[in-house]
Order: sequence, then structure tokens, then C-alpha cells
Amino acid sequence: MADYLKIPELAQRLDVSEKTARRYVKAGALPSTFIGGAYRVTEVDLEAFLRGAEVKPEDASPKAESPSSLEPSLFNGLEGGLNLKASFWIECLNTQADLCGRVIAHDDYDLETVWVLEGAMTELWGVYRLTVRKLVHQWRTPGQADALQQAEDRMKAARTATRQAYGERRDAEEDRQKVVELDARRQLREERYADQGYANAGT
Repeated sequence: MADYLKIPELAQRLDVSEKTARRYVKAGALPSTFIGGAYRVTEVDLEAFLRGAEVKPEDASPKAESPSSLEPSLFNGLEGGLNLKASFWIECLNTQADLCGRVIAHDDYDLETVWVLEGAMTELWGVYRLTVRKLVHQWRTPGQADALQQAEDRMKAARTATRQAYGERRDAEEDRQKVVELDARRQLREERYADQGYANAGT
């Protein structure tokens, strides 16, 4: 039988807040199962996730060498570190754009689901755009240029699509109290993103 981790255990293993761990799960970055009223993640899926962002201590900070002489593994300074390899970000941006496309295409999502998805899209793109994009482009190979640009374009389009989907689902939501509550939470989130610069990271 698979070993399952609850959100608090997952957050501890990832060294992030429970809120961030829950966002990873709800956004689909970590496969999960809903058991006993709580999201749970298997050890196998967690290990696969960690391998995608594994860092060795000696590689944590790129040295002051020309980009062409390095193959950096991680940018240290954010939760868990962020990978600087173009191949990692091509896959990451495409995966998130695919998730957005699948959710919206099925048209069976509720308002809170698209609220979570919108936040994940905005935050991922904001972190990438403001923090690592310049370095990723410096260290990419010539052969990765088109794929990286395509992944970025898909991510921006998906970010716009989630905003539109939220508006459409909001208008159709019969539980107006839920709309009021999520609008308030959304406003607080937008203010936080504006402070961090994510709200203006659309280009």
C-alpha cells in the first residue's frame, strides 16, 4: 500500500508553508488523492517532484563566470530554490499551461477551483518573469530559444484564460455569498501580488 503524506507533512518535507504546499496540490503540480476529507500525496510522487528541483550545496549559487561556461542547477533564495535550466522551465511552463487548458476545456470546474488556478498561474509567471527569466535566457542553448519562447507565450495566454474563466464562472455562480467571499480573498491576493510585482508581470 502506498505511503501517503498529509498537507502538514508535505509542507515540512518541502520546507514551505502549509498554504504553499496546498497550492501545489490544488494547482496540480503534485498529484494527490482526497482521502478522509484531506488531500494526500504519495511518497513516490513527492520524490518525483523533489527530483525536479534537487540542489547540491556546492551548486546553490552560480559563480561569477560567463553564462556559456556554466550549467547552473538552481537559483537559491526562494522557497526550495528555483531551477535555472531552460529545459526545466520549458517543461514547467508548458505543464502549467496544459493544466489550465484541461480544466477550462472540461468546463466542469467550480468558482473556487478556477480561483486557485488563477492564483497559481499568476504567481508562477510572476516568480519566473521577475526573478529568473533573464538568467534562464542567458543560460539557454540556441536550440532551446524557440521552445522557451513558445512555452512563455502559452503560459501568458493561459494566465489570461484563467482570468476570463474566473469572470465567467463568477457571473454564473448561484451562491452569491461565495462570490462575495472569493472576491474579497481575490482582492487581498491581488494587493499582495501588486506589492511583489507579480500583478504587472504580464509581459
